[in-house]
Amino acid sequence: MSIRPISDSLWRDIERIQVQAYCDLEPESLAVLQSKWLRSPESCFVYQKADKTVGYLLAHRWHSLSPPKLYQTLPEEVSGDILFLHDLALSQEAAGEGIGSKMIEYLVALATKADYRKIVLVSVQASERFWGKHGFQTITSESVDSAYGEEAALMVRSL
Repeated sequence: MSIRPISDSLWRDIERIQVQAYCDLEPESLAVLQSKWLRSPESCFVYQKADKTVGYLLAHRWHSLSPPKLYQTLPEEVSGDILFLHDLALSQEAAGEGIGSKMIEYLVALATKADYRKIVLVSVQASERFWGKHGFQTITSESVDSAYGEEAALMVRSL
């Protein structure tokens, strides 16, 4: 089991996992997902088990607590000292194995080393409790676009 950088050959696996993981949201296009990776490849990675991709995480540099719009590619230039965790998804076969927690630990270490101040995310599909276990707190002062779903909550972890 290992965490690896995303390469061009892994996008089919990432798309497959996205479809499995999100039952309440429309999957994003490959171009949208890749825009996160192209802006911050160092904070985007997969989790492989026996050479099979079973999870992915996409995070990118961002400038505010207000999250980027879903279904839209990121602008060419993205700056800021916030790391926006856009997506953490696991295949059905990886659920319950602690892989998501390992990926979060890896991202936090990476973000700390890179001098980010915060990691921000939008919890979806009733995942707020999961994120809370990993040190994320709900922010009620910022609104979340309805495209993220009814149960979406903006969350932050200071580093």
